Amino acid sequence: LIDEAHGMSAKGRTKYDAPEIDGSVHIQSRRPLRAGDIVTVKVDRADAYDLYGSAV
Repeated sequence: LIDEAHGMSAKGRTKYDAPEIDGSVHIQSRRPLRAGDIVTVKVDRADAYDLYGSAV
């Protein structure tokens, strides 16, 4: 679920994560994303709290 969108990049969360409590998913996309979109993401890397990937 996309929480914040900025053109071709966005920040969201998985269906298991609560906003403002759990980590985020940082997403790059080839198409513009909007807040509220639900997208499938291929995770490329992770750190202690966040995931980073590309929209499929």
